[in-house]
Amino acid sequence: MPEQEAIVVRGARVHNLKNISFSIPHNQLTVVTGVSGSGKSSLAFDTIYAEGQRRYVESLSAYARQFLERMNKPDVDEVLGIAPAIAINQKNSTRNPRSTVATQTEIYDYLRLLFARVGTTICDNCHQVVKRDTPQSIADEILALPEATRFYVLFPASAGTDYVSEEEEKPKKKKAKTVNVQAHLMSLMQRGFTRLFTEKDQQVVELQTPDSFTGKNFDGVYVLIDRLAAREDIRTRLTDSIETCYRDGHGQALIQLVGDQPQTLRYSEQFKCKRCDIAYVWPEPQLFSFNNPFGACATCQGFGNTIGLDLNLVIPYRDLSLKADAVEPFTKPHLADWRAAMFRFAESNDIPLDVPFGELAEMDRKAIVYGKKGEWPGVVGAFEWLEKKKYKLHVRVFLAKYRGYTRCPEGDGGRLRREARAIKLNGKSLGEITALSITDAAKFFNTLTLTKEQSAIADRLLKEITDRLKFLNDVGLEYLSLDRLAATLSGGEAQRIQLATHLGASLVGALYVLDEPSIGLHARDGARLIKLLENLRDIGNTVLVVEHDPEMMRAADYVLDIGPGAGELGGEVIYEGALKGLLKHKDSLTARYLRHELQIKVPTERRTPRKESLKLRGVR
Repeated sequence: MPEQEAIVVRGARVHNLKNISFSIPHNQLTVVTGVSGSGKSSLAFDTIYAEGQRRYVESLSAYARQFLERMNKPDVDEVLGIAPAIAINQKNSTRNPRSTVATQTEIYDYLRLLFARVGTTICDNCHQVVKRDTPQSIADEILALPEATRFYVLFPASAGTDYVSEEEEKPKKKKAKTVNVQAHLMSLMQRGFTRLFTEKDQQVVELQTPDSFTGKNFDGVYVLIDRLAAREDIRTRLTDSIETCYRDGHGQALIQLVGDQPQTLRYSEQFKCKRCDIAYVWPEPQLFSFNNPFGACATCQGFGNTIGLDLNLVIPYRDLSLKADAVEPFTKPHLADWRAAMFRFAESNDIPLDVPFGELAEMDRKAIVYGKKGEWPGVVGAFEWLEKKKYKLHVRVFLAKYRGYTRCPEGDGGRLRREARAIKLNGKSLGEITALSITDAAKFFNTLTLTKEQSAIADRLLKEITDRLKFLNDVGLEYLSLDRLAATLSGGEAQRIQLATHLGASLVGALYVLDEPSIGLHARDGARLIKLLENLRDIGNTVLVVEHDPEMMRAADYVLDIGPGAGELGGEVIYEGALKGLLKHKDSLTARYLRHELQIKVPTERRTPRKESLKLRGVR
């Protein structure tokens, strides 16, 4: 094939390859097969990928190259028509304790943007929506009132003054206070504000001179900006008046409804709860990043866990009862008094001593572990008592036996600060969404309800998120949670996550080299994997797969069979071309298995299992 249509390799001698030449067609799905040890990986990774990566790195500037790994030129005479190469191996090299499934697939980046744009902040105290009032939103709310409703536009008269409250004034002379009030009134009049409104007697005070106001302080006193009646044609005037309140009232504005049932509506330019006066941080993408000190939980520094008392070590066997020493530390002689106290507490509260701990009611388990005020400090209380004796070496050694990494108590391992956890999307925080499995997360986003304005902002973000969740589901990873640590994934899981990430990135014109992606997959997921590889090909990429799976070979556009044997007996191209030609090849060991001339027989009889067994308990 010409280099315009294929990657052409001539004279490859890497490892056991015997000066072979072959072609790999562009924008096709090519499967490299053959017996184990025949040279498949030497061909795909150590020759094709190595040369593609080496050329790509050398095309970069000298400054950029210093940060990238330099690969040696493979032992090959010529490689033509090769594209920048990406290898997806069966290996999990991630060791970063902050890396999760969501961050690796870029889903978390889109979630941060989504929450910053359309998330709703809920007050921790009163559970009301926290919002920043704009002049336009206030005008919308007021003009929604019954037509002709009369109201005043106000801001606190104390805004901008340095006067002190009546309690603070007590030690000072009365004259000094009066001068301060008079000076502030003069300042208001100079700025054109000549009317005050007193909340106590609901009266308007006209300021002819500073002496027109006889109050001793500005508590419950407001500057009257405008008097209006609700009609649509006053919108511009109302908006301008509110902007004046924000400017001269230090971000505060009030609407006083007048009439038979007076009512005061308070608004603030600040982002805080109107009812509780608790300030919150304005949602920004960095607020939702646990890799950023601004957004990370102060307790666990964004790791999601802390070193503390590990209850799984304190109560290792939950199938034991309290009487059978389910609480392991209380078996030690120096804690015998605590064991006796626990029994007395259990008996007085009708907590059975002979029932396995794991079968006790949840309320009873919590009472044993965390205690009951005035009756029993709990198992945790016993360790708090021991903490006070850490100056003794043997106590420190004893405590160390029961310490481990536990979920951060601040936000239950959510990794984010309080203000970030207060922001919800359809009732769920970002931490609660990432705790979902990929299947449940896909259901959540597919059924997400947003307003018309929110949809206009979030549609593109939601598409990126749902597409990536679909790719993860298609590669058989629907059981993983989005907050699963990347370092705990198997090699096959890590490879499929990389595959889903590249599919989501929609990169074109690249060469993808994969190492047996079907390993570890259930048979039902094989077809979905093939479909994903075909999608990767269809958007304009060359896909090279080292594989033994017959279904993958049948789906291939082009097949390279390496053999005939392993090691020194391999390293030759037995066949290259379409699969139908391989099936007719007489010298190919792979073809003989595909034609069912050879097969691995399933034993008709199985060995009788031995009576001895390995028992696992409490695996988590």
